[in-house]
Amino acid sequence: MIQLKEIDKYIESRFQRIFILKGINLTIQQGEFLTLMGPSGAGKSTLLNIIGMLDEDYDGEYFFGEKNIRKMKDKERSNLHKSEFGYIFQAYHLIDELTVYENIETPLLYRNVASSERKSIIADLLDRFNMVAKKDLFPAQLSGGQQQLVGIARAVAGRPSLLLADEPTGNLHSTQAKEIMEVFQELHKEGTTIIQATHARENADYGTRLINLLDGKIESDEQL
Repeated sequence: MIQLKEIDKYIESRFQRIFILKGINLTIQQGEFLTLMGPSGAGKSTLLNIIGMLDEDYDGEYFFGEKNIRKMKDKERSNLHKSEFGYIFQAYHLIDELTVYENIETPLLYRNVASSERKSIIADLLDRFNMVAKKDLFPAQLSGGQQQLVGIARAVAGRPSLLLADEPTGNLHSTQAKEIMEVFQELHKEGTTIIQATHARENADYGTRLINLLDGKIESDEQL
């Protein structure tokens, strides 16, 4: 599904290059639940952003299926981005002025999904995440765990083949974190490929593969 070849990411300082990622070679198969772990500054979020096409300033080759991302035209890359990727962030990134319902609807509007289909998809997600009673509330009226559930619902509304999560439970207490990880596990069982970056080993245990990063390099790669 994804192949990264000799990925380097660096900052040019006055006297030297400071590498954030160095010589990353990684193949990710469809249907995996992969965790990126490592200390702060190891390169987890940077690697996740490159995989998610949120960062295009790097050296090396990136293949998504048969497509070479670096050689795609902007429109083609944008269409791939919209159709295949879902994102979940530690800071939630919900739109404060929109209700729960409207936040979940946003990616469907970008994809020009018909109104009747949008209503059906959102109704299913609200029911799945036990948020029906909260559909007209605004993010500020929700707990952290509820906001993250809305973020997940929004990310999966467009049925992406790949879900990327950056420290998805970092701001949550343990009960909420467990609930979020169980949702991920369920989505994975349904066929979604998931890549998460986390500090928490207990989160990694929900997945199928663990990659440890240190100083921008892959230190270990193990099946779970």
